[in-house]
Amino acid sequence: MNYQEPQNLENDPEILEKYGRNIINEVKSGKIDPVIGREEEIRRIIKILSRKTKNNPVLIGEPGVGKTAIVEGLARRIVDKDVPAGLETKMIYELDLASLLAGAKYRGEFEERLKAVLKKIKDSEGEIILFIDEIHMIVGAGKAEGALDASNMLKPMLARGELHCIGATTLNEYRKYIEKDNALERRFQKVLIEEPTVADTISIIRGLKDRFEAHHGVHIADNAIIAAATLSERYITDRFLPDKAIDLIDEACASIRMEIDSMPAELDDIKRKAMQLEIEKRVLEKESDPLSKKRLAELNKELDKLNQEGSVLKTEWEREKRELEAIKKDKAKLEQLRTELQNALNQSDYSKAAELQYSKIPTLEKEIMNRQKQENHHLISEVVNDQEIADIVSKWT
Repeated sequence: MNYQEPQNLENDPEILEKYGRNIINEVKSGKIDPVIGREEEIRRIIKILSRKTKNNPVLIGEPGVGKTAIVEGLARRIVDKDVPAGLETKMIYELDLASLLAGAKYRGEFEERLKAVLKKIKDSEGEIILFIDEIHMIVGAGKAEGALDASNMLKPMLARGELHCIGATTLNEYRKYIEKDNALERRFQKVLIEEPTVADTISIIRGLKDRFEAHHGVHIADNAIIAAATLSERYITDRFLPDKAIDLIDEACASIRMEIDSMPAELDDIKRKAMQLEIEKRVLEKESDPLSKKRLAELNKELDKLNQEGSVLKTEWEREKRELEAIKKDKAKLEQLRTELQNALNQSDYSKAAELQYSKIPTLEKEIMNRQKQENHHLISEVVNDQEIADIVSKWT
């Protein structure tokens, strides 16, 4: 057997990167979408984290209401130093239970990995906050005959205040797994996350609009945002806002992007017609009677006309695609500059922030606006509107 036991996992400096995700670093690099609203819930989490004892919040809400997004919103506040002094230097790591369990073939291997992660957090002396999404999974995780489950390894550390933890789960799973374990439940403070209203969802999507436009290279009309929130609330009853409305917008953008990258219907029709005439031409070339020769001459004229029309349309289509691609690149660059501006402000680099805010960003915004004004598209539509949203809702229901 060639299997080798990992050499002392507790001394591995990369252990948290291996089995977790650094949310603070992801916020700094602009990989995480902005969190709109939810101030009350974030404030409540900050209050719980600032307590001396029982300072572990657990977010309870239905799937898709934005529990993970709220933790990402807290990370954004820590990066912006918009938190009490005691939380300003904290790091937030999301525990990846799947990675911890994956490939743990031998008894004690899972416990060894988790113990190494917990030791690293303990050694940070409260500087690392552990975020466990789907926290109900730790009850019974890794449990085998004669082995501890993960929750029994966490409880002593939570009791002694050596582990700062944020959990997230649904109400049903909280009742089914965590409430039954009184010792574990006592360590956590409940924060109920309600589903946002339609009006709140519209605000959330408006805040995410630039990100989706930059990613897909399309323009999202405001009526599409309103339609996504209202139609998903009315017709998609088995899921929750804002997740279902954001998914609608994302799919509508992907659908429009696919149309942009696909051949326009007019050009496709010309190509198909030319192909049919080409087949007829091949047959007629084998004939020698006068009628066939006359029809062949007509066919050649038709084909020349169609090929000319097709060539003009193809050139126009490629021009429109190039214009849209240039706007897409500029929007992605604008998002990058905004992230850089936020980071410069957080690091008190005011000269860089001034250059970005008053020179680079306005110049790029002006360029994008000028490009959009000059757009003259009749083959490609890059606008996502309410009709596109309605079509997707009809496919989903």
